[in-house]
Amino acid sequence: MTEEAMEAVPGRPRGTSLVRALAWFVVSYGLAVVGYAAANAVAGRWFGKESYGLFVVVVTVSAAIGQLGLLGTHRGGLRAAAQGDGELDDATLRLLRADAAVASRLSLPLAGVLSGVVMFLVADADTPTRVALGVGFALLVLFSGQQKLWANYLRGLGHVRQASLLEGRSGGAVVSFTQAVLLLLAWQLAPQLGLAGAVGALVLGFAVPVMAAGRIVHQRLAPVAATELELFRNLPGAVRRNWRFAANQLALYIAGTVEIWIAGVVLTSEAGSEFAAAQRLALLLMIPLTSIQVVFAPVSARLIARGETARLESVLRTGATLAAVGTSFLWLPMLLTPELILGLLYGDEFSSAALPLFLLTLGNVVYVGSGLCGVALVMSHHEGTVATIQTVSTVVRIVAGIAAALLFGVAGLAASSAIVTSVTYAVLWVQAKRLLGLWTQPTLRPQWGVLRRTRS
Repeated sequence: MTEEAMEAVPGRPRGTSLVRALAWFVVSYGLAVVGYAAANAVAGRWFGKESYGLFVVVVTVSAAIGQLGLLGTHRGGLRAAAQGDGELDDATLRLLRADAAVASRLSLPLAGVLSGVVMFLVADADTPTRVALGVGFALLVLFSGQQKLWANYLRGLGHVRQASLLEGRSGGAVVSFTQAVLLLLAWQLAPQLGLAGAVGALVLGFAVPVMAAGRIVHQRLAPVAATELELFRNLPGAVRRNWRFAANQLALYIAGTVEIWIAGVVLTSEAGSEFAAAQRLALLLMIPLTSIQVVFAPVSARLIARGETARLESVLRTGATLAAVGTSFLWLPMLLTPELILGLLYGDEFSSAALPLFLLTLGNVVYVGSGLCGVALVMSHHEGTVATIQTVSTVVRIVAGIAAALLFGVAGLAASSAIVTSVTYAVLWVQAKRLLGLWTQPTLRPQWGVLRRTRS
């Protein structure tokens, strides 16, 4: 079926060009970045170098558990919906509904409850605070997981605008802005609540947007809503279909955060906060390519399924070029005035993290230079290859990171992270060429017209 014909498929949102989808996502993601930066700025000033690192550890650990609780259903659902090319029969809809139900009603709540109990047991505080932390952490795991689930389903099902508002740093534009405002209010009105208050603000910021997105997805799957759901019976099938996605996504997320956890354990609290601040800021360099990846994932799945690899390479390399241009604008001020940026964002006491920031940006720039190799591999049923590479990378990252932190402190940990990141994405770039015959890096001759002619 042609791209134009897809727009006429009953029950599917009207087709959106890749250019329009990019525009929606870039604007929404840009707003999400502002909200993300504002939330971290408030937290940095609220907790200072003494406790900001702990705040980041709590946020990232909850997100990692949420990734695990998803069982990979979010990425599996995205690929299945996109490869359907707009013609989703009842069998596909039932599969999507079953997998979503297993994640949102079984595995995610279970992961949230278990992790909440652990948080209650390990928290060093009075009983009411421990209860608040346990409940808040459990809800944070649940909502952070559901945010990823519904965002991927919405994009795969063609709801580009709604998906764009739910994707990006800290849960998307709406979530990150709401969280930033709630964190500010908690800091100004009840600073004595500390970490429990901050976690509560993050949970409230997730709640309404995530529930609204879930409602849209359920309406889209309404044609098979009468089908009886047997969660425990459907669990093995969901795991079997999606475990490679789960391994890949978990390894990918851990790779981006494990050094923060290492810093929190191996280094002093002040040094750990310095590294966390530098790492969170350096992540901004990955945002342009991450934006492109999210938008181009369903396109990649569809073009690969139709065997249009030449067209896909043009799309991927043009998208990678856009990402590289965006990254260059973010990287320049980090190179020229790192102390100023750190001081403005987190407070003057964080200006000493300039060297770790510089080192971390080097690895992230190599990541951007590799282009959309990971997306191409995952959407072409090579998610197992990506999962293996990312898992090995994570193991090396942990071992090398601990050694570097013990020997050379914050700078050593940052250098180790940059080296492992660079090697990992160089390997993925080579694998995309070897397995798919695709180059994915930026090009000096981008083909802008192919983006306008391609449906998202």
